[in-house]
Amino acid sequence: MNSLARNSVIFSVTIITLLITACGLPGSSKATVKQAYVLQGTQPSSIPDGLVPKPCLSLRVSQPESAPGFNTVRMAYRIEPNRMDYFAYHEWVATPARMMASLIETRLDESGLFGAIVTGSSDIRTDLRLDSEVLSLQQEFEDGTSNVTLAVKVNLVKVSNRSLINSRTFSYRVPADEQNAEAGVVAASLATERFLDDLARFVSSAVKPMECPRP
Repeated sequence: MNSLARNSVIFSVTIITLLITACGLPGSSKATVKQAYVLQGTQPSSIPDGLVPKPCLSLRVSQPESAPGFNTVRMAYRIEPNRMDYFAYHEWVATPARMMASLIETRLDESGLFGAIVTGSSDIRTDLRLDSEVLSLQQEFEDGTSNVTLAVKVNLVKVSNRSLINSRTFSYRVPADEQNAEAGVVAASLATERFLDDLARFVSSAVKPMECPRP
């Protein structure tokens, strides 16, 4: 990735100052500012080419579920296998699943794949439903390196007969430039951007052979 693209991602990370306290790397006592971060991808210009629009179809994006340990605003990290820890003074502004719901809706809406996209559990009936679960979003410290892992499982469902059209688990491992939470946020945003692009391709491929519903 060139420096311009990386700087774009870094500037896309929104930091909200909450209060002043003591924190640092895992095990560090360095004083700093407690911060909350927004998970997001880059701008819509990165939407992949070649998507086949289906304006006759509508889609509901369900609120994503969270795997155990990730239904929290606390930022997870791992140093030892099979053990999850959380940064004491670095957190997300919302749970990863809630942030992901907004990102998925925005990306698919901007892609122009569907005539209408709705979210939540309203009474509005749609042709398709996209269910998802955030399986993992954590920073891993190992042998002097730092990486962020993101895994999201998605199911595309036809609402009329409750049939599963397609299902896939997307997994990413992105290196962080430094061994701290801030670098982890940048890596998490890069992983999220890759997921959103791959999700758009996945959905487009799944709905391409579908016929428009009869009036």
